[in-house]
Amino acid sequence: MKNIISLVAILIIAASCQETQKVVFIDNAKVYEEYQEKIDLEASITKRQEDFKKRTDSLAMAYQMEAAPLQAKFNNLSQQQQQTNPEIVAFGKKWQMIESQIKTQEQSMQEQLENDLKELDTHVEEFIAAHAKKNNYAFVLGKNKSGGLIYGNESSNITETVIKEINTSYESKNSSTDTSSETEEATEE
Repeated sequence: MKNIISLVAILIIAASCQETQKVVFIDNAKVYEEYQEKIDLEASITKRQEDFKKRTDSLAMAYQMEAAPLQAKFNNLSQQQQQTNPEIVAFGKKWQMIESQIKTQEQSMQEQLENDLKELDTHVEEFIAAHAKKNNYAFVLGKNKSGGLIYGNESSNITETVIKEINTSYESKNSSTDTSSETEEATEE
């Protein structure tokens, strides 16, 4: 009996000596929603898409302007004659090449978007990991709509802190990049 009491006492003392592990959580969607780098990335993507649409719209207009006289000129030819007419063939090849270039640009934009999003995810994950290490958190759980975390005590919610700190980090990184760019531009002049 004394051995059991001694063993229980030792376990209680050992358990009380161990540091409690902090478990916190973050609302993933809110972090991404308010992360300035993501906001800037979305604005950049929107601008690139708008510019691309303007270019393709102007190409479509040029195509129509170039095609209209050919259609009028060769409208009364048979299907076979149209397919072998040198002017029509040259016109078709020219626009096939332009369409191919447009598709290549679209694919490149899509790949760039995917890379940008992966890089953004990496930035957020690395920041949260560094934040957790700095604050001695044992675990950082993600709250999301898929139910990874259903409930968390608000005192364990570090979402606002992470948003504030990640945006501060991003802004300081951007301001140092802007300053170095300005210095380079001034040096070039």
